Amino acid sequence: MSGSILFCTDDCWDDCGDRLVAIDPTLEVVRLVGDEVVTSTDLDRVNIAFYSADAWPGRATAFFTTLLNLPNLKWLQTFSAGTDRPIFGRIRDRGIIVTSGTGAAAPSIAHTVMLYLLALSRHLPAVTRDQASGIWDPRESVDLPGLKLGIVGLGAIGVEVARLADAFGIDVIGLRRSVRGDEPCTTWTGDRLPELLAWADAIAVTAPLTDATRGLFDEAVFAEMKPGAWFINVGRGEIVDEVALADSLGSGHLGGAGLDVFAVEPLPADSPLWSHPNVIVTPHSSGSTESARRRSTDVFVDNFRRFTNGEQLINIT
Repeated sequence: MSGSILFCTDDCWDDCGDRLVAIDPTLEVVRLVGDEVVTSTDLDRVNIAFYSADAWPGRATAFFTTLLNLPNLKWLQTFSAGTDRPIFGRIRDRGIIVTSGTGAAAPSIAHTVMLYLLALSRHLPAVTRDQASGIWDPRESVDLPGLKLGIVGLGAIGVEVARLADAFGIDVIGLRRSVRGDEPCTTWTGDRLPELLAWADAIAVTAPLTDATRGLFDEAVFAEMKPGAWFINVGRGEIVDEVALADSLGSGHLGGAGLDVFAVEPLPADSPLWSHPNVIVTPHSSGSTESARRRSTDVFVDNFRRFTNGEQLINIT
């Protein structure tokens, strides 16, 4: 296939335009410059769009406002792994193919999970407060070897977390809908969640948002976790009942949490999660690294080659 017109940001085109033109020398581009809505007369001809990492979050509104005015769009590639937001549903409803960047940010997000585990095991929230106040208060830490980690969701992120955790000597059991046999750790099916909660010293949620996972971690599920266990969420905020989580932390039933995603973002200023002494809040940034951005662009370039050659695209959602 040739004669394509791509809609993308100016930064994206500067980054990978040469690679795309090498695949299809006839490729044309309509660029989003800054955050202004595009009004080019070529919009009617655009058939490909790439929602690249540099557009999120600051230029997302301008990007998707323009995108919804592309009458002949055939395919949208997004840098993100998740495509559960309503905007993607609207696009799919128009018969447009949506492909994701699944796996591109997995190593970076897995590193953040390990950061949370290390920080909680070394009392980093309290130590940071002590440093700011000039307080010298040594604490006994927890070594990670022998820690029992349950991973809910063994997609690309969960698999990478399991691999890194094993390198730290952590005992890992993963949970997924069906066991394939090629997982890097002991793996159970989702119906065994109560067993996992009773076993684990820490739970890491790396699952996508689906009908099955929405609201999965509620008051009853948190009550089934071991007293003092840590809770980590790098999946989707809507998987967690945040009121129940805050209550479980406040009562001392849970020992701490590392949270990168929330039901409402930015996390409201009045959320008790901000002020809990053993909660680490990061602003949905666990996958925001240069290497993750580069890998997501590589996925798009590979898919563009497939699109140009009439081959099956990968990561269709």
